[in-house]
Amino acid sequence: MAPTPALILVALVCLSPTIHGQPAAPQVPAIQRVRSENPLLSGTLVQGAERSTTFRRLIEAINATDGLVYVMEGKCGQGVRACLHMSLELSGKNRLLRILVTPRRAPGCELMGSIGHELQHALEALGNPNVRTSFGLSSFFHQIGPEGPRRFETPEAIQVGLRVEKEAC
Repeated sequence: MAPTPALILVALVCLSPTIHGQPAAPQVPAIQRVRSENPLLSGTLVQGAERSTTFRRLIEAINATDGLVYVMEGKCGQGVRACLHMSLELSGKNRLLRILVTPRRAPGCELMGSIGHELQHALEALGNPNVRTSFGLSSFFHQIGPEGPRRFETPEAIQVGLRVEKEAC
C-alpha cells in the first residue's frame, strides 16, 4: 500500500524539528539599564551610543550588571555639570543609581562627555557587588577616589569623559 499525501504531510510535520533543529525560543527583549525620561537626555544617550565606541561599551557593560541607571536633569552642587548622585536604592534584584546633569551647563559634545564620565562612575560602583546601600556607595568612592569631604574622582572617569567627547565630536 502506497503512502497517501496526508500521511506524507503528517510525517514531514513530525520530522521537521528533527531535520531543521528545534524551533527557536522566543526572544525576550533585553532590559535597557541606562535610561532617561527627559527627551534631550534620552536623545543624547542614543547619539552617544551611535557616535562613540566608548559610550556604547559603557552602556553595554552596564546592561550586563544588576544596575539600573537613570540619567536625569538636576543640580549637583560643587559647580559641576553632572554627577553620580550618592544614593543607591534596591528595586527587587536591581541596584538603582541616578546621574544628575545640568544640560545648559554642558551643551552638545560636552553633555555626552559628562554623561560618559558619570556612566564610568556608575560602572565602577556596579562592578562591586558589595555596594548595595547609599552609605556603601559613598564609602566605596571615598576609598577609590577621594577629593574632599563631599567629592570624589577617578582617573578612569576623567579619561572616559575626554575619550567620549573626542569620539563623538
